[in-house]
Amino acid sequence: MDVGIFGNTGSGKSTLFRSLSGAASVSAQGKSAGVCAIKVPDERVDRMAEIFRPKKVTYISMAFHDIDAGETDLLSPQALTQLRDVEVLAAVVRAFADDYHPAPPGGLDPAAEFRELSSAIVLSDYLVAQKRIERMTKEAKRDAEWTALHKAIAAFEREIPLRNVDLSVEEERVLSGSRFVSRLPTLLVLNVGEGVGAGEMYPDVTEEAEKAKVPLVRLCAKVEEEIAQLSPAEQADFLKEMGIARSARDQLVRGAFEATRYISFLTVGEDEVRAWNVREGSTAPTAAGKVHSDMEKGFIRAEVISSDDLLRCGSMAKAKTEGKLRLEGKEYIVKDGEIVHVRFNV
Repeated sequence: MDVGIFGNTGSGKSTLFRSLSGAASVSAQGKSAGVCAIKVPDERVDRMAEIFRPKKVTYISMAFHDIDAGETDLLSPQALTQLRDVEVLAAVVRAFADDYHPAPPGGLDPAAEFRELSSAIVLSDYLVAQKRIERMTKEAKRDAEWTALHKAIAAFEREIPLRNVDLSVEEERVLSGSRFVSRLPTLLVLNVGEGVGAGEMYPDVTEEAEKAKVPLVRLCAKVEEEIAQLSPAEQADFLKEMGIARSARDQLVRGAFEATRYISFLTVGEDEVRAWNVREGSTAPTAAGKVHSDMEKGFIRAEVISSDDLLRCGSMAKAKTEGKLRLEGKEYIVKDGEIVHVRFNV
Protein backbone atom coordinates (compact mmCIF):
# COMPACT_ATOMS: atom_id res chain seq x y z
CA MET A 1 0.00 0.00 0.00
CA ASP A 2 1.30 3.42 -0.98
CA VAL A 3 0.61 6.82 0.61
CA GLY A 4 1.48 10.09 -1.11
CA ILE A 5 2.46 13.03 1.13
CA PHE A 6 1.92 16.32 -0.70
CA GLY A 7 1.25 19.98 -0.02
CA ASN A 8 2.27 23.52 -0.87
CA THR A 9 5.89 24.65 -0.62
CA GLY A 10 6.58 25.51 3.03
CA SER A 11 3.78 23.33 4.41
CA GLY A 12 6.30 21.04 6.11
CA LYS A 13 5.49 17.94 4.07
CA SER A 14 9.17 17.06 3.60
CA THR A 15 9.81 17.53 7.32
CA LEU A 16 6.92 15.16 7.96
CA PHE A 17 8.40 12.67 5.53
CA ARG A 18 11.76 12.87 7.30
CA SER A 19 10.01 12.16 10.60
CA LEU A 20 8.72 8.97 9.00
CA SER A 21 11.89 7.94 7.19
CA GLY A 22 14.01 8.62 10.27
CA ALA A 23 11.82 6.48 12.50
CA ALA A 24 13.03 3.25 14.04
CA SER A 25 10.13 1.44 12.38
CA VAL A 26 11.41 2.18 8.87
CA SER A 27 12.37 -0.85 6.82
CA ALA A 28 15.90 -0.31 5.51
CA GLN A 29 15.11 -2.42 2.46
CA GLY A 30 12.05 -0.31 1.68
CA LYS A 31 13.82 3.01 1.97
CA SER A 32 14.96 4.96 -1.08
CA ALA A 33 14.97 8.54 -2.26
CA GLY A 34 11.52 9.95 -1.47
CA VAL A 35 10.10 6.57 -0.38
CA CYS A 36 10.11 4.79 2.97
CA ALA A 37 8.33 1.70 4.30
CA ILE A 38 6.69 2.06 7.72
CA LYS A 39 5.16 -0.51 10.03
CA VAL A 40 1.46 0.12 10.70
CA PRO A 41 0.96 0.33 14.49
CA ASP A 42 -1.53 -2.27 15.72
CA GLU A 43 -2.31 -2.72 19.40
CA ARG A 44 -3.87 -6.11 18.67
CA VAL A 45 -0.55 -7.39 17.34
CA ASP A 46 1.20 -5.99 20.42
CA ARG A 47 -1.24 -7.73 22.76
CA MET A 48 -1.04 -11.04 20.89
CA ALA A 49 2.75 -10.91 21.10
CA GLU A 50 2.41 -10.61 24.89
CA ILE A 51 0.25 -13.76 24.98
CA PHE A 52 2.19 -15.99 22.56
CA ARG A 53 5.74 -14.69 23.10
CA PRO A 54 6.62 -15.51 19.46
CA LYS A 55 10.08 -15.65 17.91
CA LYS A 56 8.97 -13.05 15.38
CA VAL A 57 6.40 -10.24 15.24
CA THR A 58 5.40 -8.85 11.83
CA TYR A 59 3.27 -5.78 11.19
CA ILE A 60 1.63 -4.61 7.97
CA SER A 61 3.87 -2.21 6.07
CA MET A 62 2.94 0.91 4.11
CA ALA A 63 5.16 2.85 1.69
CA PHE A 64 5.12 6.64 2.10
CA HIS A 65 6.12 8.83 -0.85
CA ASP A 66 7.32 12.41 -0.62
CA ILE A 67 5.60 13.90 -3.67
CA ASP A 68 7.88 16.51 -5.24
CA ALA A 69 5.58 19.24 -6.48
CA GLY A 70 8.33 21.65 -7.48
CA GLU A 71 8.67 25.26 -6.44
CA THR A 72 5.88 26.84 -8.45
CA ASP A 73 3.45 24.18 -9.67
CA LEU A 74 1.77 22.05 -6.99
CA LEU A 75 0.13 19.70 -9.46
CA SER A 76 2.81 19.53 -12.12
CA PRO A 77 2.59 16.62 -14.61
CA GLN A 78 5.29 14.84 -12.59
CA ALA A 79 3.39 15.33 -9.31
CA LEU A 80 0.13 14.13 -10.86
CA THR A 81 1.85 11.01 -12.19
CA GLN A 82 3.16 10.26 -8.70
CA LEU A 83 -0.24 10.89 -7.08
CA ARG A 84 -1.95 8.54 -9.53
CA ASP A 85 0.37 5.74 -8.42
CA VAL A 86 -0.58 5.85 -4.72
CA GLU A 87 -3.63 4.53 -2.86
CA VAL A 88 -4.02 7.20 -0.17
CA LEU A 89 -3.37 10.96 -0.14
CA ALA A 90 -1.99 12.79 2.90
CA ALA A 91 -2.59 16.49 2.24
CA VAL A 92 -0.37 18.62 4.51
CA VAL A 93 -1.48 22.18 5.28
CA ARG A 94 0.48 24.81 7.17
CA ALA A 95 -0.56 26.07 10.61
CA PHE A 96 2.80 27.32 11.88
CA ALA A 97 5.16 30.24 11.45
CA ASP A 98 8.84 30.57 12.37
CA ASP A 99 11.93 32.57 11.44
CA TYR A 100 12.39 30.60 8.23
CA HIS A 101 8.69 30.52 7.34
CA PRO A 102 7.02 33.76 8.52
CA ALA A 103 3.26 34.03 8.25
CA PRO A 104 2.03 35.63 5.01
CA PRO A 105 0.60 39.19 5.14
CA GLY A 106 -2.96 37.93 5.34
CA GLY A 107 -2.15 35.39 8.04
CA LEU A 108 -2.34 31.61 7.97
CA ASP A 109 -5.51 29.95 6.68
CA PRO A 110 -5.02 26.16 6.57
CA ALA A 111 -8.72 25.51 5.87
CA ALA A 112 -8.55 27.65 2.73
CA GLU A 113 -5.26 25.97 1.82
CA PHE A 114 -6.93 22.55 1.94
CA ARG A 115 -9.81 23.80 -0.19
CA GLU A 116 -7.30 25.05 -2.77
CA LEU A 117 -5.50 21.69 -2.82
CA SER A 118 -8.81 19.87 -3.23
CA SER A 119 -9.96 22.21 -6.00
CA ALA A 120 -6.68 21.74 -7.88
CA ILE A 121 -7.09 17.96 -7.76
CA VAL A 122 -10.72 18.10 -8.89
CA LEU A 123 -9.79 20.44 -11.74
CA SER A 124 -7.03 18.09 -12.91
CA ASP A 125 -9.52 15.20 -12.92
CA TYR A 126 -12.08 17.33 -14.77
CA LEU A 127 -9.58 18.00 -17.55
CA VAL A 128 -8.73 14.29 -17.79
CA ALA A 129 -12.45 13.40 -18.02
CA GLN A 130 -13.12 16.05 -20.67
CA LYS A 131 -10.19 14.87 -22.78
CA ARG A 132 -11.46 11.29 -22.58
CA ILE A 133 -14.98 12.39 -23.56
CA GLU A 134 -13.60 14.27 -26.58
CA ARG A 135 -11.72 11.16 -27.72
CA MET A 136 -14.80 8.96 -27.30
CA THR A 137 -16.91 11.50 -29.20
CA LYS A 138 -14.55 11.29 -32.18
CA GLU A 139 -14.74 7.50 -32.00
CA ALA A 140 -18.57 7.64 -31.67
CA LYS A 141 -18.42 5.46 -28.53
CA ARG A 142 -21.47 5.53 -26.24
CA ASP A 143 -20.98 2.87 -23.57
CA ALA A 144 -20.89 2.44 -19.79
CA GLU A 145 -17.69 4.49 -19.55
CA TRP A 146 -19.30 7.35 -21.46
CA THR A 147 -22.19 7.45 -18.98
CA ALA A 148 -19.91 7.16 -15.94
CA LEU A 149 -17.63 9.93 -17.23
CA HIS A 150 -20.56 12.31 -17.56
CA LYS A 151 -21.58 11.46 -14.00
CA ALA A 152 -18.03 12.23 -12.86
CA ILE A 153 -17.92 15.50 -14.80
CA ALA A 154 -21.21 16.61 -13.23
CA ALA A 155 -19.61 16.11 -9.80
CA PHE A 156 -16.37 17.86 -10.77
CA GLU A 157 -18.32 20.90 -11.99
CA ARG A 158 -19.72 21.19 -8.45
CA GLU A 159 -16.18 20.68 -7.05
CA ILE A 160 -17.12 17.31 -5.57
CA PRO A 161 -14.23 14.79 -5.51
CA LEU A 162 -14.92 11.38 -6.97
CA ARG A 163 -14.43 9.67 -3.58
CA ASN A 164 -17.64 11.39 -2.41
CA VAL A 165 -19.68 10.27 -5.43
CA ASP A 166 -21.87 7.18 -5.08
CA LEU A 167 -20.60 4.89 -7.85
CA SER A 168 -21.74 1.40 -8.73
CA VAL A 169 -19.22 -1.43 -9.01
CA GLU A 170 -19.46 -1.21 -12.80
CA GLU A 171 -18.95 2.57 -12.78
CA GLU A 172 -15.88 2.20 -10.58
CA ARG A 173 -14.54 -0.45 -12.94
CA VAL A 174 -14.93 1.57 -16.14
CA LEU A 175 -13.50 4.73 -14.53
CA SER A 176 -10.49 2.99 -13.00
CA GLY A 177 -8.50 3.31 -16.23
CA SER A 178 -8.55 7.11 -15.99
CA ARG A 179 -6.82 6.96 -12.56
CA PHE A 180 -8.67 9.97 -11.15
CA VAL A 181 -6.76 11.39 -8.17
CA SER A 182 -9.89 12.66 -6.41
CA ARG A 183 -11.15 9.08 -6.09
CA LEU A 184 -8.40 8.32 -3.55
CA PRO A 185 -9.04 8.21 0.22
CA THR A 186 -7.57 11.38 1.72
CA LEU A 187 -6.20 12.48 5.09
CA LEU A 188 -5.99 16.13 6.07
CA VAL A 189 -2.76 16.70 8.02
CA LEU A 190 -2.65 19.96 10.01
CA ASN A 191 1.00 20.81 10.65
CA VAL A 192 1.03 23.05 13.74
CA GLY A 193 3.86 24.88 15.50
CA GLU A 194 5.85 23.67 18.48
CA GLY A 195 4.00 23.84 21.79
CA VAL A 196 0.55 23.91 20.17
CA GLY A 197 -1.84 21.39 21.73
CA ALA A 198 -3.66 18.84 19.60
CA GLY A 199 -7.05 20.38 20.32
CA GLU A 200 -6.03 24.02 20.03
CA MET A 201 -6.34 26.56 17.20
CA TYR A 202 -8.02 26.48 13.82
CA PRO A 203 -11.42 24.93 14.69
CA ASP A 204 -12.48 25.77 11.13
CA VAL A 205 -10.08 23.08 9.90
CA THR A 206 -12.09 20.49 11.85
CA GLU A 207 -15.24 21.79 10.17
CA GLU A 208 -13.55 21.66 6.76
CA ALA A 209 -12.46 18.05 7.33
CA GLU A 210 -15.99 17.05 8.34
CA LYS A 211 -17.43 18.82 5.30
CA ALA A 212 -14.96 17.07 2.99
CA LYS A 213 -15.56 13.74 4.80
CA VAL A 214 -11.85 13.17 5.44
CA PRO A 215 -10.02 12.22 8.67
CA LEU A 216 -8.00 14.97 10.35
CA VAL A 217 -4.59 14.44 11.96
CA ARG A 218 -3.02 17.30 13.93
CA LEU A 219 0.74 17.16 14.48
CA CYS A 220 3.93 19.17 14.61
CA ALA A 221 6.19 17.72 11.94
CA LYS A 222 9.25 19.40 13.44
CA VAL A 223 8.68 17.78 16.85
CA GLU A 224 7.88 14.42 15.23
CA GLU A 225 11.16 14.62 13.33
CA GLU A 226 13.03 15.18 16.60
CA ILE A 227 11.22 12.27 18.28
CA ALA A 228 12.10 10.00 15.35
CA GLN A 229 15.80 10.51 16.05
CA LEU A 230 15.45 8.97 19.53
CA SER A 231 15.90 5.29 20.26
CA PRO A 232 12.69 3.24 20.69
CA ALA A 233 13.19 3.21 24.47
CA GLU A 234 13.75 6.98 24.56
CA GLN A 235 10.68 7.53 22.39
CA ALA A 236 8.58 5.45 24.78
CA ASP A 237 9.88 7.38 27.81
CA PHE A 238 9.26 10.72 26.11
CA LEU A 239 5.68 9.85 25.17
CA LYS A 240 5.02 8.48 28.67
CA GLU A 241 6.27 11.72 30.25
CA MET A 242 3.99 13.68 27.93
CA GLY A 243 1.04 11.42 28.73
CA ILE A 244 0.66 10.41 25.07
CA ALA A 245 -0.41 6.86 24.18
CA ARG A 246 0.82 7.04 20.57
CA SER A 247 2.93 9.56 18.72
CA ALA A 248 1.21 11.69 16.09
CA ARG A 249 3.40 9.92 13.54
CA ASP A 250 1.88 6.57 14.55
CA GLN A 251 -1.60 8.10 14.42
CA LEU A 252 -0.89 9.29 10.88
CA VAL A 253 0.34 5.87 9.74
CA ARG A 254 -2.59 4.07 11.36
CA GLY A 255 -5.02 6.64 9.97
CA ALA A 256 -3.63 6.17 6.46
CA PHE A 257 -4.24 2.42 6.68
CA GLU A 258 -7.76 2.87 8.04
CA ALA A 259 -8.54 5.25 5.18
CA THR A 260 -7.95 2.46 2.66
CA ARG A 261 -10.43 -0.23 1.70
CA TYR A 262 -8.33 -2.82 3.46
CA ILE A 263 -8.82 -4.67 6.71
CA SER A 264 -6.25 -6.61 8.69
CA PHE A 265 -6.45 -10.14 10.06
CA LEU A 266 -3.93 -11.96 12.22
CA THR A 267 -2.18 -15.30 12.37
CA VAL A 268 -0.75 -16.22 15.76
CA GLY A 269 1.53 -18.83 17.27
CA GLU A 270 4.82 -19.42 19.05
CA ASP A 271 6.81 -18.94 15.83
CA GLU A 272 5.19 -15.71 14.67
CA VAL A 273 2.41 -13.24 15.36
CA ARG A 274 1.62 -11.47 12.10
CA ALA A 275 -0.87 -9.00 10.66
CA TRP A 276 -2.02 -9.36 7.05
CA ASN A 277 -4.02 -6.98 4.88
CA VAL A 278 -6.84 -7.93 2.50
CA ARG A 279 -9.49 -5.98 0.67
CA GLU A 280 -12.63 -5.31 2.70
CA GLY A 281 -15.20 -7.98 1.83
CA SER A 282 -12.61 -10.69 1.11
CA THR A 283 -13.58 -14.32 1.69
CA ALA A 284 -11.69 -16.75 3.92
CA PRO A 285 -9.95 -18.48 0.95
CA THR A 286 -8.76 -15.09 -0.36
CA ALA A 287 -7.34 -14.27 3.07
CA ALA A 288 -5.70 -17.71 3.17
CA GLY A 289 -4.06 -16.92 -0.17
CA LYS A 290 -2.35 -13.91 1.40
CA VAL A 291 -0.55 -16.29 3.77
CA HIS A 292 0.31 -18.85 1.08
CA SER A 293 -1.13 -19.68 -2.35
CA ASP A 294 -1.39 -23.38 -1.40
CA MET A 295 -3.74 -22.46 1.44
CA GLU A 296 -6.16 -20.85 -1.00
CA LYS A 297 -5.97 -23.71 -3.50
CA GLY A 298 -6.50 -26.43 -0.90
CA PHE A 299 -8.78 -24.47 1.46
CA ILE A 300 -11.04 -26.66 3.61
CA ARG A 301 -12.09 -24.60 6.62
CA ALA A 302 -10.90 -21.61 8.63
CA GLU A 303 -10.76 -21.50 12.41
CA VAL A 304 -11.76 -17.95 13.34
CA ILE A 305 -11.86 -15.97 16.57
CA SER A 306 -12.00 -12.22 17.18
CA SER A 307 -9.00 -10.55 18.80
CA ASP A 308 -11.26 -9.19 21.54
CA ASP A 309 -12.53 -12.67 22.43
CA LEU A 310 -9.02 -14.11 22.61
CA LEU A 311 -7.80 -11.21 24.71
CA ARG A 312 -10.70 -11.70 27.13
CA CYS A 313 -10.00 -15.43 27.37
CA GLY A 314 -6.25 -14.99 27.70
CA SER A 315 -5.33 -18.16 25.81
CA MET A 316 -6.44 -20.18 22.81
CA ALA A 317 -7.14 -23.19 25.02
CA LYS A 318 -9.63 -21.25 27.15
CA ALA A 319 -11.17 -19.70 24.04
CA LYS A 320 -11.86 -23.19 22.68
CA THR A 321 -13.35 -24.27 26.01
CA GLU A 322 -15.69 -21.28 25.99
CA GLY A 323 -16.73 -21.94 22.39
CA LYS A 324 -15.31 -18.69 21.00
CA LEU A 325 -13.40 -20.44 18.19
CA ARG A 326 -15.57 -20.98 15.11
CA LEU A 327 -15.22 -23.03 11.95
CA GLU A 328 -16.06 -21.07 8.79
CA GLY A 329 -16.32 -22.14 5.14
CA LYS A 330 -15.43 -20.76 1.72
CA GLU A 331 -18.15 -18.11 1.67
CA TYR A 332 -17.20 -16.54 4.99
CA ILE A 333 -16.25 -12.83 4.85
CA VAL A 334 -13.24 -12.12 7.04
CA LYS A 335 -13.67 -9.21 9.46
CA ASP A 336 -11.12 -6.70 10.67
CA GLY A 337 -9.07 -7.89 13.64
CA GLU A 338 -10.00 -11.54 13.39
CA ILE A 339 -7.47 -14.29 14.02
CA VAL A 340 -7.57 -16.89 11.27
CA HIS A 341 -6.07 -20.38 11.18
CA VAL A 342 -6.53 -22.19 7.87
CA ARG A 343 -7.14 -25.91 7.40
CA PHE A 344 -6.08 -26.93 3.91
CA ASN A 345 -4.98 -29.89 1.83
CA VAL A 346 -3.04 -29.89 -1.47
